[in-house]
Amino acid sequence: MMDITVNQQAQQFYLALEKWAPVMGHEIKIGEYRFCAIPIGNRINISEVTTGARLFNIPVDLTIHLITETKEDTIKFLYEVGESIKRVLDKQADFDGMLSEMKKTAFERLGEMPPIEDVETEWIFEDQSEVLN
Repeated sequence: MMDITVNQQAQQFYLALEKWAPVMGHEIKIGEYRFCAIPIGNRINISEVTTGARLFNIPVDLTIHLITETKEDTIKFLYEVGESIKRVLDKQADFDGMLSEMKKTAFERLGEMPPIEDVETEWIFEDQSEVLN
């Protein structure tokens, strides 16, 4: 049984694009595996943390906007995303082998990934009326 945990602390991750691209989001752990949920435009990118490789995208529609208005609601939603990731993992015959291949490819193309760091995002959820006064 793989436990799902969501880190409430936002972190800076790196996606494997033309170069390592810094992005902010939350880590979702499923057992020993680590993924990040990164809001990009009108979608949430779900990528594997150690390779920066995308697993899938979640289109953000009005419903998702409404159910992720607060940090607490966002964390709850990310647990549900964790369930989806777990279903993807369960369907993979050899996720470890696939992961090791993705790490090798990313390293050969881009070099070593920069370290993941915590970032402060409380200001995003502050009451805007207080900020304006």
